[in-house]
Amino acid sequence: MKLTFFFSLLLLTLTARADWQDEAATGALLLADDRGHITAATLLDTDAHITVSGPLARVTLTQRFHNPSQQFREGRYLFPLPENAAVDGMVLTIGDRRIVGRIDRKAAAEQTYREARASGKKASLVSQQRPNLFTTAVANIAPGETVQVELHYQQTLNMDGYRFQLRLPLTLTPRFTPATETPHPLDSLLRNTVANPGGAAEAGTASVHIDLDAGSRLATLGSPSHAIHSQRHGRRYTITPKAGPVPMDRDLLLNWELEDTGEPLATSFYEQIDGEHYALLMVVPPETGQATTLPRETLFIIDSSGSMGGAPMRQAKASLQLALQRLKPGDRFNITDFDNQHTLLFEQPATVNNASRQQAQDFVDSLQASGGTHMLPALSATLGQPTSDDYLRQVIFITDGAVGNEHGIFRALHQQLGEARLFTVGIGSAPNSHFMTRAAQFGRGSFTYINDQNQVQQGMDTLFRRLESPLMRNLQVALPDGIVAEHWPQKLPDLYAGEPLLVAMKLSAPTDQITVSGYRDRHWQQQVALPANDNHPGTGSLWARRKIADLMDRITLGTPEADIAPQITDVALRHQLISRYTSFIAVEDTVSRPAHEPLLHDTVRSQAPHGTQHPAAWPGTATPAPLLWRLAGLMLIVSLLLWLRQGRLPHGTA
Repeated sequence: MKLTFFFSLLLLTLTARADWQDEAATGALLLADDRGHITAATLLDTDAHITVSGPLARVTLTQRFHNPSQQFREGRYLFPLPENAAVDGMVLTIGDRRIVGRIDRKAAAEQTYREARASGKKASLVSQQRPNLFTTAVANIAPGETVQVELHYQQTLNMDGYRFQLRLPLTLTPRFTPATETPHPLDSLLRNTVANPGGAAEAGTASVHIDLDAGSRLATLGSPSHAIHSQRHGRRYTITPKAGPVPMDRDLLLNWELEDTGEPLATSFYEQIDGEHYALLMVVPPETGQATTLPRETLFIIDSSGSMGGAPMRQAKASLQLALQRLKPGDRFNITDFDNQHTLLFEQPATVNNASRQQAQDFVDSLQASGGTHMLPALSATLGQPTSDDYLRQVIFITDGAVGNEHGIFRALHQQLGEARLFTVGIGSAPNSHFMTRAAQFGRGSFTYINDQNQVQQGMDTLFRRLESPLMRNLQVALPDGIVAEHWPQKLPDLYAGEPLLVAMKLSAPTDQITVSGYRDRHWQQQVALPANDNHPGTGSLWARRKIADLMDRITLGTPEADIAPQITDVALRHQLISRYTSFIAVEDTVSRPAHEPLLHDTVRSQAPHGTQHPAAWPGTATPAPLLWRLAGLMLIVSLLLWLRQGRLPHGTA
């Protein structure tokens, strides 16, 4: 009986710590009253207008909150953006009135919002939860009223040689934080729920319009995520989904490839703001040299946690099986599988031969998705395997990145990776691209995204082309005499085949030319013209966004946050950007809600990412608190009945 009581208490303890962040991205707004009854609440839809110019995209994201009820409401909405988005504008529209948001320190903005909400004024607050997750709160939406929140951001596109990809996040996968980790300090600001896979399609839709000017003639144009309709106007294209407004259950991807002219790709942008000079430089070095002949040791890590259930697990297994076929005799490899626990296929890396390859293929075939995403122990076990100077160690990490303890994982990579390089493969319709991209950067590797079974072959071919190609090393950017630059990243990375060099600079004076150089199998140098007479708005914002990202990395690697936070705040306020420490706030001057009228609070219920499996729903990533409470309550009732029964039994005599 004591054992039953112990397990009941244990379940109650787990309930308090089962903290996968309920981070919904899309959906209809629902209202729960004090008794837990769910009623229809504020409706939501989204428009995205995207203008692409070369390697840059300018996005206007419009969210509409409509209140069909007879009460005043507050709408709250959590949504994803690209991990490199520089959010630099916000407008609140109420009927014919447009209120331009202003940037402020986060604490001050939140206080302004609370005061406006309490006084009955319409207000909107846009804040950053994580680098690629943002919240919008709108207070005092009147009965029958529609309120519109408009966000503006810029981003650089994903690029591989002549191939470009635009990714518009429309949903995301709930994230798992192990019980041993401290919850993210901002998670408590707003909690939302994700609908079970296969549940009712309650989420809203998104209307998407893309104007594309790639800067050159296109060889191909298409989308692996949605059927699209495109119209050509000279070298410009207008693209929309064929279905019109699309369900917000997967990210929208648009791929295109430029015609190969034989000339190295080089693009630059310039902006002057209040006498300060900003430049953005993107150069793709030529692919020269032979494939590396140094024997390789490839360590695979595959995520088989519950969030990978359904299509993501099939894609992950297919990707790993294809990678096993690319291994060469004489190389070494190993596989680590993880969910709640981790398993290494071999005690130490094994030599590639027919027997070891077949054993690995059988191991991968047997994998099934379940359990939590305990990523850090699996990563440490993988990197802790014995090393050999005779082999080039490369780690391939196949996952959806559904974790909440990113900073701990980044620190582990920095401390344990050594000379190895990490390559992330993002799986599913809504992977955590911030984690995947930053992990690859910490690991001095690259990120490959596979969102569909049909993309496995192409994605893995691209990855292995990089793995087998020599690096472009010792990259440098030279400026004319007398001109200095604060550039980000400060340390230029080595590049794999097809990868672009992207540098954001703040110049001491304008210049019309920049020289880029590096070494692969021979010295390479290229001069890039900088159009100082052609002002490109947003270049300064992108420089500031990259500086903020680099400063945030310093916090991850151990620099006291108190030393870094003021620097980030100053940059964000100067360039009107949302950051961890700054938010956009907009408040209407007039009072909308009378003091005697109550204000009801709405939360978002999201569609599950497309392709996720119903039986492996979110409990596979972390056991949901309601289920734990029911189990604990049941066990406590059983314990009580047993105790009462024992009390009624006659006591034996000695």
